[in-house]
Amino acid sequence: MKRFAALLLAMVLCLASAGAEEIWTPREAPAIRNSLSAEEKAAQQQAILEKGEFLFSGVVNQRYRAFNIKFLKEADPQDLLALLYATDKASSGTLTVESGGKSMEINASGNTPGEETLRIISIQDMMDVTGAAAPADLRGLSINASGGARIAGLYFLKGEVARELLTWQDSVKEAEKIIHTYTGELSNPKAIENARVVYAYLQEINGQKCLTGQMESTWMGSPDYEMKYIEKHTGKLPALRGLDFMHNDFNGVVKRAIAWWEKGGIPTICWHTGSDFASGYNESLNHNLNWEEAFVPGSKTYNKLLKDMDRAVPYLQKLEDAGVPVLWRPFHELDGGWFWWSKGGSESFVKLWQLMYSRYTDHWGLDNLIWVLGYSGNGGNMEAWYPGDSYVDVIGADSYTAGANGHLYAEVAALAPEGMPIVFHECGSIPTQEQMEQAAAPWALFMVWHTDHITKHEFNTPESLNAVYNSDYFITLDEVPALAR
Repeated sequence: MKRFAALLLAMVLCLASAGAEEIWTPREAPAIRNSLSAEEKAAQQQAILEKGEFLFSGVVNQRYRAFNIKFLKEADPQDLLALLYATDKASSGTLTVESGGKSMEINASGNTPGEETLRIISIQDMMDVTGAAAPADLRGLSINASGGARIAGLYFLKGEVARELLTWQDSVKEAEKIIHTYTGELSNPKAIENARVVYAYLQEINGQKCLTGQMESTWMGSPDYEMKYIEKHTGKLPALRGLDFMHNDFNGVVKRAIAWWEKGGIPTICWHTGSDFASGYNESLNHNLNWEEAFVPGSKTYNKLLKDMDRAVPYLQKLEDAGVPVLWRPFHELDGGWFWWSKGGSESFVKLWQLMYSRYTDHWGLDNLIWVLGYSGNGGNMEAWYPGDSYVDVIGADSYTAGANGHLYAEVAALAPEGMPIVFHECGSIPTQEQMEQAAAPWALFMVWHTDHITKHEFNTPESLNAVYNSDYFITLDEVPALAR
């Protein structure tokens, strides 16, 4: 009996040990930046703010309105409004700063719930927005907090105090610079040869030329609806085809991606899905995740997250087996706040991105993926959302504002390591070569969104499409060099 009991105990311990070994964990991530203490930064920031004039703090969705704006009218253009804001746990959050009927919006949706963020608005900024020639011409000041946003503190800083705050911010930014380790190679040292060739091509044209790209739709009678429209009006096809695993269209996406590669083009894949990785656009907006449990190995949320995330693996493997490299663009518009993957804030997003990267690359051995980190058009605080050079191959942003969006390019370029391709991964209207040159925004590729964005004249006319697709600056499908090996 004792021998049987000992044997039974040994079996239980063995099973327990085996169970423990089955809990997969991602690789340990290297440091992304030298971080200063959050408590120390907050204390230093508050000490400077308190040297200024305190104006207001409120509760969620409470509006501030200045009834006496003498302080504004007598200000210097370089004086500052320092706005501390936060969002509640369930919100996206917006703050609207208004003066004289003109306004500027501050999107607070990317914030970690409850975390206070500082936004500096110079009096010159307000003059630029309102068209005022001098501070004395400013008419009124109000700040409306909506969607769960909260004004945590509003201060007016003059002269030396304003300069002290700006100098301090610059010193923090310098101290917390991203630690770049990018060497010009793909982040995955085991990447297949075709992925290496495509990546080398992107690097070659980066800043020199621009790849044409088009997102497909699958509900307009044919997934080639957009492609046929472009070909009809230009005689050309785009170099890049955008696809989406949305609604579990795995087999369809794989089939069309292989066909596009064999045609000489480059496929890029995104994924509108909920946190179950088995749904579509509405769920990508409405779902959320238990962020406190999501990255705890062995927890229910962690185990489910891995299992659900793995849904795409067999299909990405099919593409690798066919020798097809993919510009893989998961969790796009990452800092927007509208998709579930950004609702946990920047720190949780970084962990989520690193988790998927390690799961797909280290665990499943998917070596055909070129990882595209795609910011929204919001701008601001991009550094906080950066997963690190070890997890990113291509960096970019999207915007549905017409033109080359030079300010957005400049922000991405300031964050990107030298030599990493910078892309305009979604747009409505195609920026012209002249707009890109004037805005100093040489995006390596653009991709127009589907249906109305390519067919409606308010975004792109047949004439403007023809000019772009038949320009020497923009590379079309027939102009892509042989990339398959």
